[in-house]
Amino acid sequence: MVLYMAFVGLFKDCSFGMFLLSLKKNILYSIIHEENLQLIICRPVYAAGSKCTVLFLPYVNEGTNPEGLNVDPEYPVGGGLPTTWATVLTSPATTPIWSPVQTIGFPFSFNGVAVTQFKVSNSAVLTFDVSTAVAAPTYTRAALPSALIPDKSVCIWGLSALGTNDNVVKKTFGTAPNRQLWIQFGSYGYGNVASTGSAFTYWSIVLEETTNNIYVVDQRTGGYTSTKQVSIGVQIDAATATSVTGSPNVLSQAGTNALPDDNTYYKFVYGTQAAVDAEMKSLNYNQFVIVPGTSTIAGSVRNFGSTAITSMDVKYDVNGTTYTTTLNGLNIASGASYNFTHSTPVNVVSPSAYNLKVWAEVTGDGNNLNDTLDATVTGLAFQTTKRVLVEEATGTWCGWCPRGAVYTEQIDTVYLNSAIVVAVHNNDPMENTVYDAGMAGLIGGYPGGAIDRKDTDVDPTDFEAKYLDRINDVSPADVAVSAYFDANSRQLDVVVSATFAADASGDYRFNAILVEDEVTGNNAQYSQVNYYSGSTNVLVGAGHDWNAEPDPVPFSSMEYNFVGREILGGFEGAVNSLPPTVSANNTYSYTFSYVVPATYEEAHMRVIGVLQDAETGFIMNVNRGAYGLTTAVSETQTPEFSMSLYPNPAVDFAQLEIELQKSGAFTVEMFDVMGKNVFSRTSSAASGKNVFNIPVQSLEDGVYMVKVNVNGSVVTKRLIVR
Repeated sequence: MVLYMAFVGLFKDCSFGMFLLSLKKNILYSIIHEENLQLIICRPVYAAGSKCTVLFLPYVNEGTNPEGLNVDPEYPVGGGLPTTWATVLTSPATTPIWSPVQTIGFPFSFNGVAVTQFKVSNSAVLTFDVSTAVAAPTYTRAALPSALIPDKSVCIWGLSALGTNDNVVKKTFGTAPNRQLWIQFGSYGYGNVASTGSAFTYWSIVLEETTNNIYVVDQRTGGYTSTKQVSIGVQIDAATATSVTGSPNVLSQAGTNALPDDNTYYKFVYGTQAAVDAEMKSLNYNQFVIVPGTSTIAGSVRNFGSTAITSMDVKYDVNGTTYTTTLNGLNIASGASYNFTHSTPVNVVSPSAYNLKVWAEVTGDGNNLNDTLDATVTGLAFQTTKRVLVEEATGTWCGWCPRGAVYTEQIDTVYLNSAIVVAVHNNDPMENTVYDAGMAGLIGGYPGGAIDRKDTDVDPTDFEAKYLDRINDVSPADVAVSAYFDANSRQLDVVVSATFAADASGDYRFNAILVEDEVTGNNAQYSQVNYYSGSTNVLVGAGHDWNAEPDPVPFSSMEYNFVGREILGGFEGAVNSLPPTVSANNTYSYTFSYVVPATYEEAHMRVIGVLQDAETGFIMNVNRGAYGLTTAVSETQTPEFSMSLYPNPAVDFAQLEIELQKSGAFTVEMFDVMGKNVFSRTSSAASGKNVFNIPVQSLEDGVYMVKVNVNGSVVTKRLIVR
């Protein structure tokens, strides 16, 4: 992992072209509470100069951004940050300056007074006092309040823009009336120490519509140690300010990860802190349980009150019955959290969903809006077979990516039947743009990967450990996949099916991935850049001793496996490929159709069937078909007879036309993808053309095989039912 982190740091100025999707964390099954405190007591009608109480709440090591609206990566402008950000100030700046006046873009109040504009300095101070702000604060931080800071200001004082790419950028997230304006100080340094390729920091000031909350977000820091100190606070005037504890020497808590899962933030609200305020912060529990079984409810309660919590009840309700755990002898300090385990597990006796409400009760709680979280535990009728999807992000341009090839080969070899591997290429001839764009949201650098899309931004060295975590997850369904390939037309029909072990509702979707092994190329774009060349850090595997290989490894020596050629349902799966409600012990299927390019070698390809949850983004289960796409059915006519089948796809009826050379008996049979006979007819026909109807209105959508036998001569054709 050391090499990976070094890679991310070195490339803070490189262009990755990344786009981040929503990041969701899972520990067993985890729910995190983003509460919205309604403590606003100041109003614009207050007289000028009046002051509100400003309360700050720390969210240390929260592992997310406030309210989850900002899902963009933490990279400099031009180095991975989407172009939707607007540049406010550029660098380097030996002496700090104020930006031009900026517009907030939505209604916002500071200290009870409406404000519409602000200025920001490249010493990380934002002020709403745009008319009187003259000299920008220096890079030398100090405690607040300070006469060097204008009135009506928000500070991360102590950051500096002495290096290249140390830019201030802004972007609005969300929709009215719940928008956030982010002002990011990207690739910055601390104090008089300039940023470098391996020493950098990322912080943001966030203004939130409607609530008027102000956030300071600690996003990413690399290379700095004791120098990474700032003064964080909100200054009303030269005599009044609210500072984060430890200011002016607050240390960055964030790591080098370019995703928000290592972020810390500080929330400033107007109001008076309640003496007692318990928040149900998160829940951890087994989402799926084989019936009969139990699910233990655990979680975390955070104290937002000013006084310590010494006792509380943790309760959950299921089907109108409440279960209580009383916790005494506690000492949860203000701002601290307490991890609990409920003494009564959920008793799961049927293959259905158990909807729970879980809450904390503390005597005198002054804010009941943040006490409760919902949870769902699902009982399963049978034990499903779990397989794990391992998606590796790679590219021929990436010098560290041989590490990815080695570890994906290793996990495929060791866990052949349960680890399903896909190599998703970026910016090389094997790139699939849809797949690549989706993966970019799950990683912070190359090589990287995702395991069932629950564990994201995973270095290949950690693939096995994360796989061993995920293989213990319980899937709600078994997945099967079949492929039917016509070598003449090169049409591929992929049927993905799932047999559910529980009644369930939600946005489950099917997907199908087409992968190819032994991919080669005939130009330099297929050459693999190799930073391990001549290194003492031993790397052997995927057909190479990478230390002994040149940099780059020429294309004539390269062969790429697990190449993700196509993701047939898009990155998020095929919409409406499953009904919104499914039943235990029932099988559902969906057919994907695709014309395989002639440049792909079908003998080296296979299909992967996927069941994914669109609400969480997680992969619930996968399976893969046989190696090689071979023609599964005969479309050849015999001298005895010829046949045609239309319309195809069929909705209500399919017409079977048989032209006989001479009269005789015939048999028609129709089979689903599981080999089940769904239609059979034996009759006789005269010579010449004969037409028969095959009813299909009662059949599930999918691919079926129609087999006709005339005097021992057999022709089988594919029929699609929609």
